[in-house]
Amino acid sequence: MGRIFETHERLPSREENRFLPPVVSFEDFVERKTAHQQLAFTEFTGDLKKSPSDSRSYRLIRLHNGLVAMVVHDEEESKACASLDVNVGSLADPFELQGLAHFCEHLLFMGTKKYPAENEYNAYLSAHGGYANAYTDLEDTCYFFEVTYDALEGALDRFSQFFIDPLFTADCTDREVRAVDSEHKKNIQNDMWRKYQLEKELSSPQHPFSMFATGSQDTLSGAAQRLGVDLRERLLDFHAKYYSADIMRLVVVGRDSLDQLTEWVVSRFSGIRSKGMTKPLFKGHPLTPREMGTLIRMQSIREKRSLDLIFSMPDMKPYFGTKPTHYLGSLLGHEGRGSILSLLRKRGWATSLVAGRSPTSAEGFDMFKVSVSLTESGLDHYEDVIRAIFAYIQLLRAQPPQKWFHDELRRIGEIEYRFMEKFEAVALASRLANVMQNRYLTPSRILSDEVIFDEFDSDLIEWVQGFLAPDNVRIMLAARELPVEFDRTEPHYGIKYRVDPIPEQLKQDIRGKLVFDELQLPEPNRFIPDNLEVKYTKQKDRMPAEAPTLLKLTEGLELWFKPDDRFFLPRGNVRLLLETPRAYESPLNSVLNQLFVMIIKDSLTEITYDAEIAGLWFEIRSTVEGILVHIDGFNDKLMRLLRTLVETLRTFRVDATQFEVFSHEVRKKLDNARHAEPHSHVQTNTGFMNQAVMWRYMDKLAAFELVTQERLQLFINTLFDQTRLQMLVLGNFDEQDALDASDMVKSLLNCQPLPEYARRVSRATLHDPGVFVHHDRMPEDGNLNSCVDLSVFTGLMADRRNRVLLDLVSLIMKEPFFDQLRTKEQLGYITYSTERKYTGGYMSLCLLVQSESNPSYVRMRIEKFIRGFRQRLVDMSESSFAGYVNSLRVNLEERLKNMFEESGRLWRAINMGFYEFDRIPTDISTLMQLTQADVVAFWDKFVNRDTASEYKALAATIWSTKITQPTEAQLEQYPACVIALAGCLEHDGAVGLSYEDISSFVHKELPSISAGDSTARAEEEALEALLAKYLGKVNGDDEQVAKALAKIRDAASYVRTAISMAREYAEQQQQQQQKPAMVNGQQDVEQAKHANGLFNIGAVKSHGGDWVFREAARFKSTLRQSGAPVPTRPLVPKY
Repeated sequence: MGRIFETHERLPSREENRFLPPVVSFEDFVERKTAHQQLAFTEFTGDLKKSPSDSRSYRLIRLHNGLVAMVVHDEEESKACASLDVNVGSLADPFELQGLAHFCEHLLFMGTKKYPAENEYNAYLSAHGGYANAYTDLEDTCYFFEVTYDALEGALDRFSQFFIDPLFTADCTDREVRAVDSEHKKNIQNDMWRKYQLEKELSSPQHPFSMFATGSQDTLSGAAQRLGVDLRERLLDFHAKYYSADIMRLVVVGRDSLDQLTEWVVSRFSGIRSKGMTKPLFKGHPLTPREMGTLIRMQSIREKRSLDLIFSMPDMKPYFGTKPTHYLGSLLGHEGRGSILSLLRKRGWATSLVAGRSPTSAEGFDMFKVSVSLTESGLDHYEDVIRAIFAYIQLLRAQPPQKWFHDELRRIGEIEYRFMEKFEAVALASRLANVMQNRYLTPSRILSDEVIFDEFDSDLIEWVQGFLAPDNVRIMLAARELPVEFDRTEPHYGIKYRVDPIPEQLKQDIRGKLVFDELQLPEPNRFIPDNLEVKYTKQKDRMPAEAPTLLKLTEGLELWFKPDDRFFLPRGNVRLLLETPRAYESPLNSVLNQLFVMIIKDSLTEITYDAEIAGLWFEIRSTVEGILVHIDGFNDKLMRLLRTLVETLRTFRVDATQFEVFSHEVRKKLDNARHAEPHSHVQTNTGFMNQAVMWRYMDKLAAFELVTQERLQLFINTLFDQTRLQMLVLGNFDEQDALDASDMVKSLLNCQPLPEYARRVSRATLHDPGVFVHHDRMPEDGNLNSCVDLSVFTGLMADRRNRVLLDLVSLIMKEPFFDQLRTKEQLGYITYSTERKYTGGYMSLCLLVQSESNPSYVRMRIEKFIRGFRQRLVDMSESSFAGYVNSLRVNLEERLKNMFEESGRLWRAINMGFYEFDRIPTDISTLMQLTQADVVAFWDKFVNRDTASEYKALAATIWSTKITQPTEAQLEQYPACVIALAGCLEHDGAVGLSYEDISSFVHKELPSISAGDSTARAEEEALEALLAKYLGKVNGDDEQVAKALAKIRDAASYVRTAISMAREYAEQQQQQQQKPAMVNGQQDVEQAKHANGLFNIGAVKSHGGDWVFREAARFKSTLRQSGAPVPTRPLVPKY
């Protein structure tokens, strides 16, 4: 049947490895019974050692089937969640059915014995403001969900059944193969996935790491067919073998008490069968001596150059306490003075370097990776880059491990843990569920595993450091253009590559003595906070302020301040917008600003790297308004960092090396935008057509030839001559700190104030009534997918009532849309609906599908869903409607978890210009007054094309180069169902019928078939009539024709659905007694030409009455612009 991979019968022992800690036992667990049902379980009675700043309560329990669970009580949490990690992943795939573990992850959601409806789980979560997701890794498959706090019990009941009695129905099995295949195909042009697969492909064939993990139609249903086995039966076997309670770890977070959460967990999950197993532990290592000592060169899709040094290591999970790979990664990946990266940057060879334990590691083996992003010059000098890395390794090995550096990391970790901020519950659950799988991790370290260090262990570090050896490395070099001939092709992604021994001279050099005078160990970190005093204390019955205080408002300064009255931590958050219209007044200036910011961040690295390590995160970002500076972290030395950033911005001088390196980097980023996924392209196009000012990558590329070092320096010198400061100071500060900070910034900038009327505020375009369709073509040939992004406009954002109605409709629609178009119709892996709001402009209901099928067909399926959705709104029960209202209310009430989130919420209110700090309570008040009739009326006013008096819609479509795009004449002449049917035939390989042939079939033959009834028999008759027409045009004995016929006759073929839509069209035409050849007639078209100038910009009016255009910029030029946002409150400064 295929290759068999050997497994260990026992775990390694301390006799084999003296550094190995003992496996965790359950000795500190005592017998307990649940409060209500008196169900037995055991509970850990030791100290979990949670952070002093953590307000959550934790309980670690073990069920009698072996499942270990952590229940977490959080009385402030508006959302509840759960995550279950099964300690088996793609390494357990059978060789002959690669991707089976991932396929199992997909199928598990599709119905259970207790809840057989395939979308029952997702429908329940969606109706209660939640969602679900999962991922498959090498040794884990993790499932998680989020839901409103009051719906947790029902969610857990449904969730648990996936691990007790999943159905894996045959119908779902067939459809989800296509979903897995679609997921794989969306990754084919992604360099990250390509590199990962090549690492696997070129690892030891005796280890399961070498297999293809994602799976595809070929490796799943295709392989099963070739083997003569039933894929569903093999899936059931896989689930029965590996999905055992013994290797499951569960985390549940909710507002309910620990006793109640425990009751639910024990009662729901004790039914999972225990098979008395541990996960398979495979023998050997993916990287044997046969794989080491090699240089792999691969061709990338994007314009990027990367170098990876991969070292083979034994499993590092047991050493969670001393963290030797973290110690080594922190030194090799350091970015301060004397570091490898500092040297490479000064020589113009690299822009970034990351070092540490590879994420492609699993129990039984590890890899340590040094990854470098090379410049063009760095690619030419890649051997010197490798020499520099090994020179630093030699520097480390020439002296004992540095206890002071370990102690510094330990001190930072202790501070971080002591004042740890809260993060999302679902992220906590999925992280803990995975952490708990480490068989060496003691319960007291589960919560602190990522940050707390144990005592310094010099011997262990030296032992691990010994694996960073010249004979224990393999090198991967990736670029779009390499001066070699690629002689191999990877089968799943089509990656072109070659493998050679490491060049002999380089091999000798890295084995010998290497000296780079610039390299040295880092200096002590001066940004570690000293003063951790908290200025404010929590006062009983006093709620946090809703809005910040406006301290100053002058022509050149808008200063807001809010003390930390919510979290009471020694942290701060400062946002500073340097408003300067020059930054974005043209594509050229936008490029110059982007280049300036990139060079600034690079120049600051040696100074600011220590700050980031010590818990001071910062960002400098180019925006439409100017430059945004944002700092978050411990407040003790935050203002010192702010001074450094602003001072550097104002006084910066560009040197030739920096300009050479980063002008290429900016050019590379712009060029790489061409290789983005279709869904990214359509969202860019949609944003461009909805925002008054936005420069696209092609606009910037066109201006790039004007970029010179002299022009950049002139731009920098004058950028801040007239500037307006918009500033928010939040956290462990007082008013004087905020005033001093603004004075410091003003003094450093030394600029004239920007007049209010000269500000570049956000504006949106205002669309006219009608349906407007943008046709674009993918800019590169490799992607099989196309995409449709349909926006239906629903009024102005300033209308609070409509804004809440849109949020409610979007919530109601989310799951049904996904279920119909993604799950049932399998149009594409990326399928979702959402809402968009443009500052000062319209809001829209957005529906997006990325698919291998043609956009005309996809758009028709989206529109059919919209047409049918009104009835769903009408038929919804009172309880269902109340559930959606409650879910949206809970979503709106979700409490802020950390200062970063609070700053983000306040900054959006400030920066958008509405100053709507009371938005949430206002929206909740509006929501609670809405009725089901209001929702239907909203739908009829804006979304229902038959009733909306001023229906406005914009469809952004992008077509794969593999798909034939209709011409303007064809769009005018043929109805959408003809174009869609032609595209579906092409998708299945049936090429030969012209648009005229298909139009004749739709208008002349379908009506007679449709005259009877709409039964399956009539549909089959219509299908066979079309195929007969097709066979009359081609050679029926041709192998490609036979394959096309098989695809079309498949029950899941898009052609069947396209014929069904064509039948509906034919019946409507008969009922209306209209001639099908041309709608409106030539006279009406001529009138339309005079009535709407869109003809003059190259747009055409389609057969169905929609405006179709190809040039987005010309269409945008016909649109009006919104005014500036109007504040919802008076702006009166305190000083």
